[in-house]
Amino acid sequence: MMGRREGVEPADAVEQALAWRARAALEAERGETHGADVTPAPGLLDSLRNHLLAGETHYPDRPGMVELRRQVGAALPDIGYPRRDPDGVLITASEGESLFVTLLGLGAGKGTRFTGSAPGRHQALFDWIGLARAESGAAGSLHYRDTGKTGAQADSRLDRSVPIVHNVGGFLFGSEGWTLQGDLPADLIVIGSLDGLDGMLPFRLGFVAAPPEILAAITRWKQASSICSPAPSQRAALWALGARP
Repeated sequence: MMGRREGVEPADAVEQALAWRARAALEAERGETHGADVTPAPGLLDSLRNHLLAGETHYPDRPGMVELRRQVGAALPDIGYPRRDPDGVLITASEGESLFVTLLGLGAGKGTRFTGSAPGRHQALFDWIGLARAESGAAGSLHYRDTGKTGAQADSRLDRSVPIVHNVGGFLFGSEGWTLQGDLPADLIVIGSLDGLDGMLPFRLGFVAAPPEILAAITRWKQASSICSPAPSQRAALWALGARP
């Protein structure tokens, strides 16, 4: 596991995180706006109003609401990944933030070499942080794979001594035929988005799932980035998953 970046003091790290968070937010929004005609699903606003009147604030538990973390962790085996308990799941503001805080939590920074998939829609974020893809056959400090819409085969030839990050996008829930085949390392990190939940729009959320000892460092960067994910967005996700009111 990579350690804290050399020469970066805590105060400087927070300032840097906030600057990178702004950049990540811009990237997450590019080309992904929902449009003016998107309105919340019937009943969702009533649910949000119910929780607001019950005294719920904008700031829930920092790792995310326990029930939402439980449902995310329990759904992972449906697409071939290890199940995680709530303490192994972090709720973020978006898929982009999930990737952003995961990379920082792993100590990635300027000059870090990675293997695996091209970043695709997250290329700007990789460029901003200063990550570079390792040359063919060369070792990297982490392995990143965007498993996309169809899943992927686990690669037994991977260097399992470095962190492995899989990005499942918005395909955690309700993705028929989507599954990862093969043996997976126990410390695999899975990130993704909850935006694809039926009834979630126009809210957005992301998640990180990992062993608690790995997730701790990622969570610290999440707290430096945006403290916690908004309660209304998390309630919208729970509502989409059947939690009522």
